[in-house]
Amino acid sequence: MKGRVAGAVLALCLGVLAVPARAAVTARLSSSQVTPGSTVQLTLRYDGLTTSEPDLAPLRRNFDILGTSSSTSVQIGTGGTMDSTEVDLTLAPKHAGRLTIPPLAWDGQRSPALTLTVSGSSSAAAPDAGTTAPPAIFIVSHVTPAHPYVQSQVRLTVQIFTDEQLYHGTLDFSGHGAALVKQIGTDHYASTMRDGRPYQVITRRYVLFPLRSGTVHLAGPVLDGQVAVTQSASPWSGSFGSFFGQLVQSTRPIEVHGDPIVLSVRPRPPGQRSGYWLPARQVTLSAQWSPTTLRAQAGNPLTVTLHLRATGLTAGQLPNLTHLITPPAGLSTYPDQPRLRNTMQGGEMVGERDQTLAFIANRAGHYSLPPITIHWWDTRTNQARTASIPGRTLTVLAAPSGTPAAASPLGRVPAPAARSESPHPAASAGRAAPRNASASAALRRWQWVSAGLAALWLATIGAWLATGWVRRHRRAAPAPVERAVRLDPARARAAFRAACARNDPVAARHHLLLWASSAWNTPQTRLSTIARAISRPELTERLRELERACFGGGSWKGEALAQELTELASRSPPGHPRDEPLPPLYS
Repeated sequence: MKGRVAGAVLALCLGVLAVPARAAVTARLSSSQVTPGSTVQLTLRYDGLTTSEPDLAPLRRNFDILGTSSSTSVQIGTGGTMDSTEVDLTLAPKHAGRLTIPPLAWDGQRSPALTLTVSGSSSAAAPDAGTTAPPAIFIVSHVTPAHPYVQSQVRLTVQIFTDEQLYHGTLDFSGHGAALVKQIGTDHYASTMRDGRPYQVITRRYVLFPLRSGTVHLAGPVLDGQVAVTQSASPWSGSFGSFFGQLVQSTRPIEVHGDPIVLSVRPRPPGQRSGYWLPARQVTLSAQWSPTTLRAQAGNPLTVTLHLRATGLTAGQLPNLTHLITPPAGLSTYPDQPRLRNTMQGGEMVGERDQTLAFIANRAGHYSLPPITIHWWDTRTNQARTASIPGRTLTVLAAPSGTPAAASPLGRVPAPAARSESPHPAASAGRAAPRNASASAALRRWQWVSAGLAALWLATIGAWLATGWVRRHRRAAPAPVERAVRLDPARARAAFRAACARNDPVAARHHLLLWASSAWNTPQTRLSTIARAISRPELTERLRELERACFGGGSWKGEALAQELTELASRSPPGHPRDEPLPPLYS
């Protein structure tokens, strides 16, 4: 009898020890069918002990992983101890159709494959009568024209249709290197009915400039956000249930993909394939001279300000006007820094370039400047056109008698002419000895003065080098911005973007504070104030990275911040945002 009991106990112990060895991975979905824009929960369970994580890479082909969480549990029962680990994933389907969740490897085991049906379309066309109901949130995109020229303007309108309350919405759309993308204007909010269902519509507009010809595929806009989920907080039903049934409200993440945007981009026409390329709707060129008489004395400048304006192009696409001018011999040209400006007029991008040049001649005469001609392509009529200003003749007058000519650009000073001290050679010879003695004494005095100046110069150089060494070895600190309100916002903005381009966090922070101070006419000393004033989550995170790089050290890349922060409104930092029919989308 004792032998039988001992055998049973041994068998039970062996069975308990064998349980953990039968590790397996199971998978389940919260729903087998969803609509576009919805999310689904995938739960992976590993039976047994493990310290590894599942390989989720195969999921990313058809899904975006919006969130993950994990938990472990230990169950003790008559059969022994059971350990398990669960991973919960929030998945957003990237497109409609019958999607497969492939087997996922986890610590040597693999989960079973699952199937998820995503019905309908997240964009344009509404379902026909009798088919699946339209989704709660979808995106519609309109492109004009569909067959643009390379580097010409394309207008894109993106509309978000939603019948659910949207929170923390962000709309992402970029050219991914195939097109230059710029948002224009602000979001427009409206309401509409579609298939007998009320929707709120958020409209955002962009202009695109395709960077290559041929068929260009652009990933569609992507909406990320949260929508409300109402849950009942009461176990009762009936009349009390309707009163208490909506006390608890939470949110769930959503990610909606718009359809890809496909452009058939035409190349530059024959005869337009060399030099600069201006595919525009309208181009004008004008000139303003000073003085208007086109007359000046030798050594004095004659200036011209050229104004080039193109509808349907950015200022950065306009050519350098100084390269289009060939001055005649004897006339020197000194260009100033160009002034570039982008504005929106009637839904069209308008790029402007102002270039000032000074012409100087040191000799009197008439100097003929040839006409200045801009060649451009009219995208409305598909014709080559030109914009030009006529040639001019500049008259340079001789400088008044006794007035020295202006110094040449090299700053060369002519040697003074020799002068006779006396018309009588004998008198000159008689005074030669005293003059030589006086000259020797003066020479000695100037030698001492020169030696003193040289010592002072060497001391100055030493102090300058010491100061530079101290600055290089001292921790960089933000510069004060007390006088920032008197700065030019455009200069501060350019300095900020230059600092971002060279990945200099301290300089970027300094010039950003100057830019905000001058744009808002109020001294700014904290990046957090700028973040609160603009109130965009992506920008807030970029500014935090900049702050950490300035005061915590480490490497920093400024490209993301420069792309996120392109403009500052010329007004005081905003207070509370105005009420909108829907919470505003972040850029």
